[in-house]
Amino acid sequence: MKTKLILLLLISITTFSSCKNDKSETKNNEDTSEVISNNFKVTLKLIIKKDDDLSLFYTEDGSINFKDDPIWHGVKGSESLQDVVFELPEGSYPTQLRMDLGIKKDQEDITLKSVKMEYKGKTREIVGAELINFFRADDSKCTFDPATGLIKAVGPTKAPSLYPQEANLGPEIAKLAK
Repeated sequence: MKTKLILLLLISITTFSSCKNDKSETKNNEDTSEVISNNFKVTLKLIIKKDDDLSLFYTEDGSINFKDDPIWHGVKGSESLQDVVFELPEGSYPTQLRMDLGIKKDQEDITLKSVKMEYKGKTREIVGAELINFFRADDSKCTFDPATGLIKAVGPTKAPSLYPQEANLGPEIAKLAK
């Protein structure tokens, strides 16, 4: 009888301690979900009043020959500031960026407040008037006032684009990889 009781007690202790270990393993797995992404991310903080599709072009060779397919992101129109996050494919690291800020012909003016670049836990946010040091309007498609962030399409069928100031943006992006 004592042997059975001791055996039952040992089985109970083993069972409860293995359940406790399972819980701690689950907790450890949950903690790893906050691991820093190795993918390069670009976040635009902007006001875009009508639903539209935005795209981010990038090159990896230092040029501004944006011939490859962009990363697309659908946006719901809002009067409020919103974040639009582009995540580059795994293993991609840009040297230059171009933003196409909508394709809808009836889009209203857009206000760009900041561009944040993130890579392996490092962040660089370009805010307000500083944007002009790193991005320039494609004059054939839009105007850009860096003091206010206001981007106005030129003509009714032009989609606004911001191109890089290559000499400044390339080295700034490179700092995130160091």
